[in-house]
Amino acid sequence: MPGWGDDAVLACTETVTLIHPVREDDGDRYTCTAIHGASWYRKGVAALDGDGAKPVPVCKVRIPAENMPQGVSPGEGDYLVRGLLEAVQRAPADFAGREYVLLTAVGDNRRGRFPHWFLSGGT
Repeated sequence: MPGWGDDAVLACTETVTLIHPVREDDGDRYTCTAIHGASWYRKGVAALDGDGAKPVPVCKVRIPAENMPQGVSPGEGDYLVRGLLEAVQRAPADFAGREYVLLTAVGDNRRGRFPHWFLSGGT
């Protein structure tokens, strides 16, 4: 991937918030972690259902390993919101109207020449 360090090529200029649900006996709570320097790419793909094909939005996010806060590992079932959020009481209701994705795939590509996290999912 030539130009990995060039923000213009990968557009690693976005601030995103990783929202991790913590399941507790008395309900869920959410931790919010700001991540600076992510690449956010959204596109539509065709999905088949009983009525044929329909468009479905899919989001792909790449985060260079050095931009991920120490000790943070995204996981399937986490949310990623475009922009900065400091607190969430109810997900996804608290960030309705903003661009977000429910993570369905997490790629840990921190080995090799261009270490990064690859996250994807839909809304």
